[in-house]
Amino acid sequence: MNYASYEDYRSEFGDDDLPSDAEIRVSRAIERASRMADNYIRSHGISVPLTDPAAILDVRGSVLDIARYSAWPDTDSENLRKRYEDALAFLEGIATGKIHLVSAGQTSTGSKLTNIKIFRA
Repeated sequence: MNYASYEDYRSEFGDDDLPSDAEIRVSRAIERASRMADNYIRSHGISVPLTDPAAILDVRGSVLDIARYSAWPDTDSENLRKRYEDALAFLEGIATGKIHLVSAGQTSTGSKLTNIKIFRA
C-alpha cells in the first residue's frame, strides 16, 4: 500500500516544473518510499501496511519527502536533501521508539512520548 499518491505529491510540492515523465517517476518513488516506511514501522512491531487514517497522515509527509528526493536524484538542492534526511530521521525515530506511532489500536513501545502531533514546515 502506498501512503501517498501523485496528487498528494502535487498538492504538497506544486508542479515543481515537472517533466513529461513525472507521474511515472513520482509514482514509482512513492511506492519505494512507502515500502521503506513499512520496513521502519515493522521493525518496531507495528503491523503494516498502516490502515489507521491518522497514522497514515503522520507518515505521509516523510514518504513524500523521500519520494521527491528519490525521483529527482540529479537535483542539487540543500532543502531537498535536508527534508529527505529529516524524513529518514522521523522513520528512524519510529523504528527506535523515540517517536510514538499509534496505528489501529497498536502502539509502538519503548517510548514514554505520547500524543505527538507532527507539523510539517
